[in-house]
Amino acid sequence: MTETLEKNMNIKWVKSPEGVFETYANQTHLNWSLDDVRLRFAEIGEGGEDDTGPGSNVVPVNYEKAAITLSWRNAKMLQAQLAKVISNYEKANGEIKILVKLASNEGT
Repeated sequence: MTETLEKNMNIKWVKSPEGVFETYANQTHLNWSLDDVRLRFAEIGEGGEDDTGPGSNVVPVNYEKAAITLSWRNAKMLQAQLAKVISNYEKANGEIKILVKLASNEGT
């Protein structure tokens, strides 16, 4: 990482007088243009009023919670930060599995 990038990453963080928006997301989607990258964050949930709970009839949907647009430069800095924190996490806790299978809820 360049010295300038390291200096930019070490600028003090303070909370805005308006506060900080916080949300939870377990789904992401990316859109991009020549100028920027848009990250969309969502939480997966049941898709309608007729859904009665876990099982084979559940229709999952993503409830979009937030979207953030970054410059390509900032997206590249985020990539470096994520790579470092993920590497540290996996060294301490083992590899993060991306493809997982959910247990069946049939018969319960």
